[in-house]
Amino acid sequence: MNLDFTCEKFYELCRSIKDNYPTITIADYLYSNNLPGRFVIMRHDIDRKPENSLHMARIEKDLGIAATYYFRMNSNVFIPEIIGKIENIGHDVGYHYETLGKSKGDYKKAMEIFEYELEEFRKICKVKTICMHGDPLSKYDSRDLWKVYEFKDFDILGEAYLSIGKDINYFSDTGRSWNSKNNMRDFMLNKKENITVDSTDRMIDLINGNKLNRLYITSHPERWASGKIEWCSNYAKDFVFSTGKKILVTMR
Repeated sequence: MNLDFTCEKFYELCRSIKDNYPTITIADYLYSNNLPGRFVIMRHDIDRKPENSLHMARIEKDLGIAATYYFRMNSNVFIPEIIGKIENIGHDVGYHYETLGKSKGDYKKAMEIFEYELEEFRKICKVKTICMHGDPLSKYDSRDLWKVYEFKDFDILGEAYLSIGKDINYFSDTGRSWNSKNNMRDFMLNKKENITVDSTDRMIDLINGNKLNRLYITSHPERWASGKIEWCSNYAKDFVFSTGKKILVTMR
């Protein structure tokens, strides 16, 4: 059975990228003055199952793909050994912040949490960029912090949503469908018109077609299963989450 969102399918996706585009990290995009005309930015948001991210990182390393990994700061995800291994492999590691939600909208407290958590990350890895974690159950969007504060004051090159230009086509696996219509926060504020892609096979076709010059691809490693049992579990969880998101979108 040709299941989507498996490690095998992720390898196929990476292989198509390797065959058609150079890859750059988000830090490369923000720092370099000599970007290639065509490229793919590979980003991974580590919300759960950090061990899955290490497997993905090794696949990308074997194929010569550069990627950026954003880890949340909680006891289940912030595993220094895994974070260190991914950085040592050669990928960039960043901070997946959600501090405005943690502070329940208190901006001053949110920044105190941000400074503390950023320092904890920098004890084990170099953090050049940050990325908001969009919790659909929270009414707070941590990107709003930067309407009041400046992330550059913390020696941060940029934010993975806010600092990307309009010349990028953005795709995310949120909701098990690249650019899901029920996506509540995982979207670019300054993005080109959406291109609908309903499966990883279609994403591979798009990449092989070479019609786009600059792609920005976000995945969540916990979604990509290594066996049928894990795949069934992930599918059930995503179905429940997607149904809940539909209800929240309707209510909001």
